[in-house]
Amino acid sequence: MQPYFFPYIGYFQLIHAVDIYVNMDHVSFMKRSYMTRNTLKDNTAFNVNVWNGSQNKSCDEVMVNFSQDYTNTLLKKINHFYAKSPHYSNILEKIILPEFIEREISIAQFNISIIKRVCNYLDIHTKIIETSTQFENLDLKREAGLKSITKQLNGTDYINAIGGQALYSKEDFRENGINLHFLKMGDVGFDDPYASILDLMFRYDKEYLIRELKKYTLI
Repeated sequence: MQPYFFPYIGYFQLIHAVDIYVNMDHVSFMKRSYMTRNTLKDNTAFNVNVWNGSQNKSCDEVMVNFSQDYTNTLLKKINHFYAKSPHYSNILEKIILPEFIEREISIAQFNISIIKRVCNYLDIHTKIIETSTQFENLDLKREAGLKSITKQLNGTDYINAIGGQALYSKEDFRENGINLHFLKMGDVGFDDPYASILDLMFRYDKEYLIRELKKYTLI
């Protein structure tokens, strides 16, 4: 998967479901995508700024922009919505503050660092690797790249998000010796399961999140 900004819980269900999660940090940066934005309570948008974002660059080449008092503005928004939430102080100190410090970092590195921190919080111990450093002669075409990654890892099964049903064919992957599966979120007990994981971590107990995280099926 591409490295998204505080993705929804289904993204973490996918990481939980696999033996190896491959962070596709070699792909092109996409403006107005989940690489830089997401939603909080009441579908409120929040985002991370970048310098000179362009689809002609990979997401490992586009740098995060912490200028113009970005961090303070973000923290004020989070405080406005979640200051009275039961886990506000804990999540702020463990997940947010360690990452939102001014430094030179790409959007790919920034997002995967957040994702790893959330995985640690949710007791997800899946191995995570990056395409930019782990693979040779990687075909950049969508399907061919996924097959190449799976084969280079000696894998027999590839698991994609449910939206991939419109893009990929099980028969096509099977012809290449790979079993293709799609992860379908189950009946999770959240009022808005498609909001950022950050929204859920502020409002729900860790143990409850971990239990609901496991509610998915592979189809």
